Amino acid sequence: MKKTMKFEFAKYTEITDYAFEVNPNYKNEGFVRFFICPDVTDFWFVRILANHNEDYAIEEGCFVLERNNIPKARREELTLDKVKKIILEDDGCNWDIQSGYDIENLIDMLDDGFGILNRKEAEQQNDTN
Repeated sequence: MKKTMKFEFAKYTEITDYAFEVNPNYKNEGFVRFFICPDVTDFWFVRILANHNEDYAIEEGCFVLERNNIPKARREELTLDKVKKIILEDDGCNWDIQSGYDIENLIDMLDDGFGILNRKEAEQQNDTN
């Protein structure tokens, strides 16, 4: 059975479970959440790294939200195959970062009042095992 996921223009979709399925090494690297958003000229790929500050120094309880922009072809739609390709080609670069001690506040910053598709409930998100 093929996995389905909904993507909407200018709205983030949480892809955490899928990102870990495609690249299990993300967990070993300390990443805990992933999001993607189709925009006008780019796809925004977001990784959240646990227990690091904005200088990437280890700091227990701090999170770094990394946002990278991946250029897209004119009128290119975001599909699950495209998401998989983005994950497989992820080189760890980012366009900007935000850091904080409350992961839900960082995610709300992405949300910006528009909602996030497939958003996980706040659960044991601070657990990085």
